[in-house]
Amino acid sequence: MEKSGDNRFIYAAKFIACLFVITIHARIPGVFGDFIFSTARFAVPFFFAVSGRFLLYNRGEGAITSVPEIRARVSHALKKLLSVTVVVYLIHLVFSFCFHMLKGYTVAEYLSSKYNLFETRTFFLFNSGRYIYDGSYVFDHMWYLFALIYVYLLIYIFAPVLRKWAKGLAVILLIFLFFGELLQTYYPVKVFGIGISTWYVMRNWLFVGIPFVMIGILFNDYAYAKSNMSRMKLPAVLMIVFGVILSYLEYYVLIDPKDVYFGSVLMVIGLLFLSECTSYKGRILYTLGKRASSNIYFYHVLIIAVIDIASQKGIIPVPAMGIKTVLVMVICFMLFCIYPLIMDGKRNCE
Repeated sequence: MEKSGDNRFIYAAKFIACLFVITIHARIPGVFGDFIFSTARFAVPFFFAVSGRFLLYNRGEGAITSVPEIRARVSHALKKLLSVTVVVYLIHLVFSFCFHMLKGYTVAEYLSSKYNLFETRTFFLFNSGRYIYDGSYVFDHMWYLFALIYVYLLIYIFAPVLRKWAKGLAVILLIFLFFGELLQTYYPVKVFGIGISTWYVMRNWLFVGIPFVMIGILFNDYAYAKSNMSRMKLPAVLMIVFGVILSYLEYYVLIDPKDVYFGSVLMVIGLLFLSECTSYKGRILYTLGKRASSNIYFYHVLIIAVIDIASQKGIIPVPAMGIKTVLVMVICFMLFCIYPLIMDGKRNCE
């Protein structure tokens, strides 16, 4: 059982979750690919839950509960998050700008297509739109960073009632999330002039970010109220297995792919419990989860974009689906994983 902010199991799980995110954006074909795709939907909710799990964590002393301490901890986390977000956003922005200039856009055309009134509304309401993705790379994975910024700001503001509201918010917003997903499939309506079937209307800071961060915070409180959680190991494993199966069934029943399944929720909660009753002693997955997983998540979309551009221009053959997935993973490993492993090996030899 690892009661540490440096929970090795969590880091190993984060690395595996990042690989699953790659399979969302570079899909594997066939029935097996559908199974992997549906399972992978646990990944981003898991990242939110882990953020909440350690946001108000106080090593060896239980959870942080006083309002000044909550705000101090959230302020620190928000500063780090903002610095990361600025760097990641600027790198993607430079890539996008170069891509469009080479396509013949003028600077004015580029800026007006990306930063207009409609896209501004979409960005601030849903953490999506051409502010964070466009024709240069077509997956708006950066919504996660901006959604987490929103959540941290709201926790700072409502710190006095955080514990009182956390459970209710998590339950109510998840109910709205799944109700909205049913509407997406069976009775599409419009929200602010945008069809609810548009993915980001339900997948945003409100319906995904807040509830899963709240789940993480609630789990942190629960974990330190229990002296021994070893008996939860089997239920946690069963929860994960059932979550995987349920996600796959939901994928077919709901017709259109969804960003979060009810099975995803079970998988996230099961992983949180398993992290508290399982001690992971391995080095490689822990190191990759701690030193490489964030970079893989932030930049794998650019790798996909470069592969797509190169194949469209005939520089490389068009990779078949499945092969493309492996190719992206291999490039990510070479760019982001080798150096951390080498450095970790050197530290162990010293």
